[in-house]
Amino acid sequence: MHLDTYYPIYFNRPSVASQRPYRLLHHLLSHGYEETFPVNASDSLGTFHRNDQVTRIDYVWSCPMLKSFALTSYIFDAQDICSSDYNPVITYFDDSLLVASIKVARAKQLQRRTRCIFKFDSVTAQQWESFSTHTDSLCDIRPSTFSTWHINQQCEYLHSRIVKAANTSLPSVTVGNQHTPTMPKDLEALTQHY
Repeated sequence: MHLDTYYPIYFNRPSVASQRPYRLLHHLLSHGYEETFPVNASDSLGTFHRNDQVTRIDYVWSCPMLKSFALTSYIFDAQDICSSDYNPVITYFDDSLLVASIKVARAKQLQRRTRCIFKFDSVTAQQWESFSTHTDSLCDIRPSTFSTWHINQQCEYLHSRIVKAANTSLPSVTVGNQHTPTMPKDLEALTQHY
């Protein structure tokens, strides 16, 4: 049930919106949030448990911008690793589309008119092999040294080597800043099952 579709008038009425149980719903609806995708978990696993009481979250609320990037969401059973009364809800997003959107915003800030995107759908096995070999040759730091670095430094190092190898090995195309990436059909079909 989409509360932003069926109940906006109800929750925007001052007499209802001021009531304690509905304040959060009123805030979410009035700030453009949507009840977008279900939490995929069994009915027995809750997000809060104490004594004989178990409650669960059925939907993850998100702003409209993130809705198109959501893949799935589920309740993680944390009882084996901590002694909390809560189980976290883990939501998976397609980061490639999210990163692409951030790159567009960054390009606009730098006043760039075009940008390069890789055509992963048309990569041959030989190109993947060349990319893999070139990436391995660029990563010339010893694992013992790499493991001592901060996680941010590790990510920056790997990112720069992967992009450098991709620029020399993978097919790409130059597009304008208004280009919006589309989700591959196989990934779109996969997310429909959730």
